[in-house]
Amino acid sequence: MTLSPQPPPAQAALSRFDRAHGCLAGVALGDALGRASEFMTRDQIRERFGWLTDFAAPSPMHPGVGDPLGSITDDTTQTLLIARILIEGRPLTPERVAAGLVAWARDHDGLNNPYLGPSTRRALGRLMAGASPRETGGQGTTNGSAMRVAAIGIANGADFDAVLADVFASGIPTHDTRNGHQAAAAAAFAVAAAMRPGASLDDVISAAQDGARRGRILGQWSWTTPLDTRIDLAVRLARQSVSLEDALQALYDYVGVGLDPAESVASAIGVVVAARGEPMPAILAGINLGGDTDTIASLAGGICGAMRGAREIDARQLAFVESVNQLDLAGIARDLVGGKA
Repeated sequence: MTLSPQPPPAQAALSRFDRAHGCLAGVALGDALGRASEFMTRDQIRERFGWLTDFAAPSPMHPGVGDPLGSITDDTTQTLLIARILIEGRPLTPERVAAGLVAWARDHDGLNNPYLGPSTRRALGRLMAGASPRETGGQGTTNGSAMRVAAIGIANGADFDAVLADVFASGIPTHDTRNGHQAAAAAAFAVAAAMRPGASLDDVISAAQDGARRGRILGQWSWTTPLDTRIDLAVRLARQSVSLEDALQALYDYVGVGLDPAESVASAIGVVVAARGEPMPAILAGINLGGDTDTIASLAGGICGAMRGAREIDARQLAFVESVNQLDLAGIARDLVGGKA
């Protein structure tokens, strides 16, 4: 048998709040669980953990090895940074995003924060030295902008023009390149599509590819593998595989799991398809895939959480993450959708 797209179950009872809460919960749980296996190959993950299903300490070589179990990384903290700017009701501008990132860095050990990606670290160094946020993102070609845009997809609903405008503004300070913007637009468009009642996997895939195409014409020129076609490859590999394990191996071998969005963002969409849109299978697949596991699991968990709602996220694990990191994801989700429960 092959993995094939399946329509989501009846979701008439899911409100925008349910979906927003599920999205943020998927982002945070994928991030926190994926921290243990980040930077590891698939073989190394199997050797150390078997099939990882719960919180675990990362290898001694991991820069955050001493952090408590359940700790989130920059994927979630920067996602919530964007969410708070949107909740304040102010336009999302490069200046506001840059100010938030600088404040976040100063509260999280500055440029010594072990979770900073290379593009964000480079841009933050210039921002903290006083450079304009409209001049600091020209070398940002990794997935660091894509990992933080879930709240944009939540807040803007079906208005994809508004999603694109906010994605562009949010990426300028750190990832103002065609590669950075195509990745962030693909991720945010996927969440926006998943927030729609009755959204199918095909809807999410199509939206992600459209976001990639529209984002790729923005920002400064950079070498850019077309993310929409790489997503097509990831989806085909996932659907042609005979099992979830085979799908993960195919994504690892032929799409990749590194910081380049053509690898990690495309593979995250492939994980969503391989897991048939179910949040926990997608999160567990992401954390066992290898490479940038926290980002892949966070992206996939956020998209699937938006499709299925927070009720499909493991309640025990989610409560643990919220306790360790002092989060109120339900409150943030409610504020993002205007208090509509």
